[in-house]
Amino acid sequence: MMNFDSIRLAALALSMASSLTAAEVSLRGDGRLTGEVTAMDGEGTIELVSPFSEKPLLIKGEEAIRVDFGNADDTAFVSDQRVELINGDVLPVKVISLADGLLNVASTDLGEISIPRAMISSIQLGLYPERVVYTGAKNFKGWKRDKGGSESWTIEDGEFLARGQGSLSRDVGLPEKFILRFTVAWNNYPNFQFQFGESKRKESAKPDRYFLQLIGAGLGIYRTSPDKSGDVPIVLMNRSSGSMRNSRMEIEIRVDRSRSQIQLYVDGEMEGRYTDPVQGVPSGTGISLVSRAPRESGLRVGGIQVLEWDDRSDRHRTEERGDGKSDSLIGRYGERLGGKLTGIRRDGETSVYLFKSDFQKEVLELADQEVSTVFIGGEAATAEKRSTGGFTLGLRGRGEMQVSSCIFGSDQVTTEHPLLGSVEIDRSGITSLQRRKSRRAKPVKSR
Repeated sequence: MMNFDSIRLAALALSMASSLTAAEVSLRGDGRLTGEVTAMDGEGTIELVSPFSEKPLLIKGEEAIRVDFGNADDTAFVSDQRVELINGDVLPVKVISLADGLLNVASTDLGEISIPRAMISSIQLGLYPERVVYTGAKNFKGWKRDKGGSESWTIEDGEFLARGQGSLSRDVGLPEKFILRFTVAWNNYPNFQFQFGESKRKESAKPDRYFLQLIGAGLGIYRTSPDKSGDVPIVLMNRSSGSMRNSRMEIEIRVDRSRSQIQLYVDGEMEGRYTDPVQGVPSGTGISLVSRAPRESGLRVGGIQVLEWDDRSDRHRTEERGDGKSDSLIGRYGERLGGKLTGIRRDGETSVYLFKSDFQKEVLELADQEVSTVFIGGEAATAEKRSTGGFTLGLRGRGEMQVSSCIFGSDQVTTEHPLLGSVEIDRSGITSLQRRKSRRAKPVKSR
């Protein structure tokens, strides 16, 4: 058993590493550890400095499911440009130039990187930052608890924890188009509703709202309307809670009330686009968390983000590569050109894209404001995407990078990328780290 002197020594060591950021390590069997991640090797073994251990803890890779870094707010930095690599990695960077077969990019977190053209799948421009409306949970300020379950919800490790049945609600000022993001986790069978957009009505009247419902059999999104009997289903997903990975889900709901349209993403994958079949839309601006589960369910809701949605950026999700044999340039209004991207140069604060179209002798010069996406053609770019690293790093700005190893310093993380080699990343720019079980791809030789 540790004595108080040992705890004080460990706490002193932790305070000396003040520049490091607190992290939460999710373990198999719903275990959690909090501390400072100082290293992770190629086998996935994590070194964690904890105030409750005199020596750093070594956590075997197969025991650690995920590491979330509390200091890296995903919405703190959103680049208006992204580069996707041939293995599916997404880098939130600013494109500087393309010359001599190298795409030169830069960002606050990744620094300056030169990427061989053969490793690039696409360049996306004109991405619009998402305005943050609300993020939590930090405290109960602004939240209202129902009278019957006033003590049901508590806050633990930055998440709302349900200790029985009850509800929380607050007005977050939902705009006409908005995005809801949150994570939900449970020990046993879940029984939870995330309600949103409820219009103000008399207490005796039936409410007008949307809600996502998660139960043991699966999840769905429903519409409650005074003009309809019962709840009208909009989305239905039949998945047993036992098949839901690690009893934890990441949910993203996108709502365009001007068009009565809803999009649902689960664990980063789009489930579909849906239309509300009920006339009119709920016009409210609040959200509610409703637990209908018993105390022992261990229901947790965290990472809540409410964002204003500018769907102009969503065109990048629907643009198609084409045959992939040659480059394709898509303009800001959807026009498409086939040919060859011959270069990118700087002209003051603007990047100029030089594109040789198949139908013109002269090289087109297009300012980056006129370009939506450039797909880089060739065999490498059109090859089947597959994981090329042992771990996946979540990057601030909704990026993602697969790496084979990480070494954590006080301010920088040194990673080994199968395509780019050694890459240093600002530690505050990493939002998460998760182990992958996948074979490595052979590095692509630059042309």
